[in-house]
Amino acid sequence: MELRLYDTLTKEKRTFVPLDANNVRMYVCGPTVYDFAHIGNARPVIVFDVLFRLLRHLYGEAHVKYVRNITDVDDKINDRAARDFPGLPLNEAIREVTEQTGRQFHADVDALGALRPSVEPRATEHIGEMREIIEMLVAGGFAYVAEDHVLFSPQAMNAANSTPAALRRAVQSLAGRDGRRCPRRCRALQEGQHRLRAVEAVQARRAVVAVAGRHRRAGAPGLAHRVLGHGLEASRRAL
Repeated sequence: MELRLYDTLTKEKRTFVPLDANNVRMYVCGPTVYDFAHIGNARPVIVFDVLFRLLRHLYGEAHVKYVRNITDVDDKINDRAARDFPGLPLNEAIREVTEQTGRQFHADVDALGALRPSVEPRATEHIGEMREIIEMLVAGGFAYVAEDHVLFSPQAMNAANSTPAALRRAVQSLAGRDGRRCPRRCRALQEGQHRLRAVEAVQARRAVVAVAGRHRRAGAPGLAHRVLGHGLEASRRAL
C-alpha cells in the first residue's frame, strides 16, 4: 500500500517515504494547558490519531513513534496560576494549573477514543534545547531579534526553499549534521541589536513564530507559546 500525503512546501500530494522504515516518527503540536480543551483542540487530536493508526498499520506498532508536546509555558498559565493559587510560589502554582488542566485534556482525549502518543514532553523540561534551536536559527539568518522577541524570517526560508541545495544546507545546519555548532549563547539573543523595518515586522509576525525574550506586563497577549508549542516543532535529538 502506498501512502500519499499533501506536502505544503511543494503544494502537491507526494508519496510518503520514511527516513527509516524501522523508526517512523511524527511530531505534533500539543495543547497549551491553561484551561479546558475546546472543540477546535479536538480536530488535530483526531486527525493525527488517524495518521498514527495508519502508520502503525503500515510499518508496525513497534516501529512508529508519535510525539506530542505539552505546552506548559504561556502568559495565560501564569495569570491563572497567580489567580487560583495566590499563596504558592509562582512556579509551584504554575505546576498545579498545568497538572490539573493536563489531566482534563487527557480525559477528553480518552473520551474521543484517541490513542495516547508514545511520548508527551513538557515544554518546560526542554527549554535548553529550544534555546539552542533558536540560536541556530538566528545564526543561520532564518530568525532575528526585535523588540525583545525572536522572530522567524519567512523571506529567508522562502529563499532557501527556492534553491534545493540551499534548503538542504539549512536543514543540515539545524540538524547539526555538518559539524557546525552555534555558540551556546548567541550574541544576537543577548544584545538584541537587530532592527526591523515595519513591513518586515508585520510579515514576520504573520509567520506566527515568536518567543518572548523577557517577562511581559500582566495581561499582555502571550507570545512564548507560539514558538514553544507551534513554531519549533523540531529537535536535534532523535525522537
